[in-house]
Amino acid sequence: MRRLLVPMVVVLLAGCAGPEVVPMGRDTYMVAKDGSFTTFGGGAVKAELYKQANAFCESKGKQLMPVNDSSRDSGYGRYANAELQFRCLKDGDLGLRRPTMESVPDIKIKIE
Repeated sequence: MRRLLVPMVVVLLAGCAGPEVVPMGRDTYMVAKDGSFTTFGGGAVKAELYKQANAFCESKGKQLMPVNDSSRDSGYGRYANAELQFRCLKDGDLGLRRPTMESVPDIKIKIE
């Protein structure tokens, strides 16, 4: 019985930890998350990611600068989800400016 209890506790604790912030390069990170059964909008998931990213940067004594984000609402057979790419920069860094993110198209048409 004890052999089953320990792995179950580990799995439960890992599930409660939330999405992991993943390094993408120098001062650049990514975090992604699926919503829950009751989360229908990707924007709500994205807001949670912004809060997490901001707390992550503040824990390093830095400021959040979004690079790119995307989200998708829930639909038949899928949860709402979102992804955020961001940088953690020091105060006074020239990279800290108003974010000017552009939408990424869902479909690309290549004409040859």
